[in-house]
Amino acid sequence: MNHQLGKLLHALVLTTTLLIATPAPAAQTCAKNTACVDTRAFSATVSDFRTSKQNNVRVLTATVRFQNKTAKPLMLGYVRDSGIAIDDQGNRFVVPQSNGVRGIGEIIGNSFESKFTLQPGEASDARLEFIWGPGNATMGTQYEMDVAIREIEATGPDQFRLGAEHALHFNNVSEQAAVAAPRQAPAQASPQVAAATNDPCAGAVGCYSAGPFVAEVQQLSASSMTGGARHQTLTLNIRFRNTSTQPIILAYKPGTSGAIDNLGNRYYFGRAGTHDSSVRGIGYVQSNSADPQFTLAPGQSRNAQFNVTRFEAARKQLGTSYTYDVVIAELEVLPSQQLRTLREDSLNFPNLTSGTYTATTGGATTSGAASGAAPDAAAIESTANKVIDLFNKLKKH
Repeated sequence: MNHQLGKLLHALVLTTTLLIATPAPAAQTCAKNTACVDTRAFSATVSDFRTSKQNNVRVLTATVRFQNKTAKPLMLGYVRDSGIAIDDQGNRFVVPQSNGVRGIGEIIGNSFESKFTLQPGEASDARLEFIWGPGNATMGTQYEMDVAIREIEATGPDQFRLGAEHALHFNNVSEQAAVAAPRQAPAQASPQVAAATNDPCAGAVGCYSAGPFVAEVQQLSASSMTGGARHQTLTLNIRFRNTSTQPIILAYKPGTSGAIDNLGNRYYFGRAGTHDSSVRGIGYVQSNSADPQFTLAPGQSRNAQFNVTRFEAARKQLGTSYTYDVVIAELEVLPSQQLRTLREDSLNFPNLTSGTYTATTGGATTSGAASGAAPDAAAIESTANKVIDLFNKLKKH
């Protein structure tokens, strides 16, 4: 009897230990969406997918939205050369090593960029471009897409190591099937996380929420110009508003401004290999320099202008709606008074048409605070003065 009781107690202790040691299954957010993949740490959804052409090259542009499902910050990177797409005709598209990845850092061997960090419940986008030179081959309409995403773990202040790698496979991806995933926290998130991650744009056309700031298209103009050949230019006036409680510094990443119209025609910041001077009103950030002039206090708004061109568009049918993409970097000032990129945000504006757009968030103010608690004026002035001093020092060098 005692022997049987001992065996029963042993089995009970073993079962209890296993229940405690076994982690709860990860929340599933993708349901039956074949353009979405769940992992234990995050979900990844193809939220926008466009096909376009450039001379004899076909391009697939995919916006992938990553959402952190954990209770701690999550850092991710794209594994170089892992991006492959195959259409229903058997044609193979690959992500090129130059300019094929936007908004997320690349992992090359043991080296990586630690600039794509998601707070608990937060979502953000990355942009991938797949290319193929078809010749006279028939192009498909449905795609299978594979990418490898790896976690980057923090081991100390400014110290990181590579973590788990995830092979993501997306089925039946097409322009019609890609539906934007809502920017909201997982069902098990706390009320504070849910409030911080809800999308203030509420699905409005021409509005993109990047977390600490919202970008809204105020106006889009399509015009033609001549200069030996007829070109078509799109001009976008975009308002940026700080929705956080801290001052932020934003800058444009050169070479990332581009558009695709509903006929698959591509618009660029300029000719390949030329200096990017297509943006006005906001500073530029590059590998060895950063311009901190575009600083926003909490609730403050400012506008910037972006121009993209379709070259030699004469005698070709012009589109009537556009998808615009651009990468905006968030900068931070280090104690050494140096600037570094804290994060890159790949902004995606689908289904735009020419005209003026009504602001959907925070009114139409271009300066000052949005409605709600007023920010501390002294703190704002102090931050602004520091940035101005830093900008003047950089110009001297």
